[in-house]
Amino acid sequence: MPFLTLRNHTPFPAVFVVRKGQQTIARTPALAPGGELRVSGTQTRTVVATTVIEGNTYTSAPITVTASAGFLARVLQHAPQGTYLFDMQEIPPRGPDCLEFQTTTSGPVTFTISNNGAHLQTVVVKDAFNVVSLPLAGTYSIYAIINGITTDVVQTDDADAVVTAIEGEGTSALEHGDYRLVIG
Repeated sequence: MPFLTLRNHTPFPAVFVVRKGQQTIARTPALAPGGELRVSGTQTRTVVATTVIEGNTYTSAPITVTASAGFLARVLQHAPQGTYLFDMQEIPPRGPDCLEFQTTTSGPVTFTISNNGAHLQTVVVKDAFNVVSLPLAGTYSIYAIINGITTDVVQTDDADAVVTAIEGEGTSALEHGDYRLVIG
């Protein structure tokens, strides 16, 4: 199983954000100076859908997946009680290597993606029957937040890459430091 290795060689804690394709696969806790963390390229994702109907917020039960999947959020009328039920179903995606989100509701639905309880990404589907797709394949894009500064994004196709946060060479006149990520 491939693992990206994230290293912090700065004097400050670093939070790394890793995307594969268009999906955020990791948002690390603050990694201490000198610390190292490995991120699996294969992620378990938990999805929850939320919408507002007549001023009331409805939240679906969570669905956990480890591969491509589709999610359909819908409102069901529960006539005996005069209420609505908000439901999300897992459905087959139309293509490989993607997460797809759709709704049959009249209002927007927010799909929240998390991993082990950590929020990764939010997808909003604004209209009924529209499909929003997040490709899961492709290049890894990584950036870090160090001492309140967001680094430039680095990219790699290597699922076993080592990405290291470092301080710049001291040539910057930036007040809060000069930080960058290097792959190697």
